[in-house]
Amino acid sequence: MSYGQAAVAAPVTGTAKVQLTHVFATLQTGQPDPKPEDTAACRKQVSAPNSRYLNDFVTTRYSIDTKSLMMSATSSLPSPHVTEPLEISIPLSPLGLANQYAFGAFRPAGLPGTYVLFSIGLDFKGAKSSVLVLNADKDYNCLVSSDPKPFNGGLSAKFGSDQKQ
Repeated sequence: MSYGQAAVAAPVTGTAKVQLTHVFATLQTGQPDPKPEDTAACRKQVSAPNSRYLNDFVTTRYSIDTKSLMMSATSSLPSPHVTEPLEISIPLSPLGLANQYAFGAFRPAGLPGTYVLFSIGLDFKGAKSSVLVLNADKDYNCLVSSDPKPFNGGLSAKFGSDQKQ
């Protein structure tokens, strides 16, 4: 491929900033946990100083070539811990889901007890971010999301991926 050809197929680049405002308990399978007490425990957990995600903003920078489907994304969010660094950048991998551009990092080095997920529509609208906090000592994990209905889309299939340690 010459430099001239690369310029013709310029990728779409953008930045999406969303707030994590919804909390859900998920079973180890990734399905919604029906117990309200588990969701309440998750809300408390993701609001605690050592695991703070609720109401945080996630900024994702993405580059998507709609022709070749070569894509990359990095999500940045405040550190959930009160220690340095103040912000953590997590490189995401494309997930190859239908009808959306979706990315994820499963147990990333910067946040090894989590999954970080991002999706955006094929029209580059409707950006959504989620952080799944894994609980090795409980029957449920805690999902903090900008999406009020995170179990309705294709990305929800990734909530149950490889959760056992």
